[in-house]
Amino acid sequence: MGKSKYIFGFLFLGMASLFAQTNRYDVKSAIVEYEIAGSGEVMGNKASLSGTSKLYFKNFGELELSEEKIVQSANGDEEEEHNITKIVGNKIYNVDFNDKVTYQQEMVFDEENPFLNLKNSDTLISMGAKKIGSESVLGYKCDIWQLGEDKIWIYNTVPLKFISKSLGVVQIQEAKLAVFNVDIKDDKFKLPPFPVKAVDDMLNIGPEGEIAPEQDN
Repeated sequence: MGKSKYIFGFLFLGMASLFAQTNRYDVKSAIVEYEIAGSGEVMGNKASLSGTSKLYFKNFGELELSEEKIVQSANGDEEEEHNITKIVGNKIYNVDFNDKVTYQQEMVFDEENPFLNLKNSDTLISMGAKKIGSESVLGYKCDIWQLGEDKIWIYNTVPLKFISKSLGVVQIQEAKLAVFNVDIKDDKFKLPPFPVKAVDDMLNIGPEGEIAPEQDN
């Protein structure tokens, strides 16, 4: 089965870039652990996926790490995906475990662009989402937003549940643990010691476009 990027990562990163002008979250820190499950048909073949993901952030999202481990099955074939994304200020690090490299990219902001200054409900509305109700997840009252066929449950700007329909597969990602405003150790944000490649033009890049591994990432 070919690799497919499901909507969850898009929502995380899309919201991240929109919120990055100021505080990206309305809570100072959080630890959220999710379970992922999905099933459906792709080109007439039964498909399924299962896995876990986690989200750590502190300083209202100035430092954030999300990690996903997924097994996708279709037509008797299985494919494993392992993704880590880290945000530090205005920089994004995406870890590629297949090539054993970390890609670094700068988030570019335009203060005159009102779209980039929106957050919370205004941001979601500007993306075309509609609020359709509320429901508790793990005891936290969430607003439910619908974007096309996808739904997202949000508590204080933190997503706790997603339902996505993509390529014939219905996918559910739901928090099984969520704690807020807690101290989080720095080692939770460590990246693998892979070389870092800059996606954008950056200063001090070596002849092969690589930056030495940053041990404090």
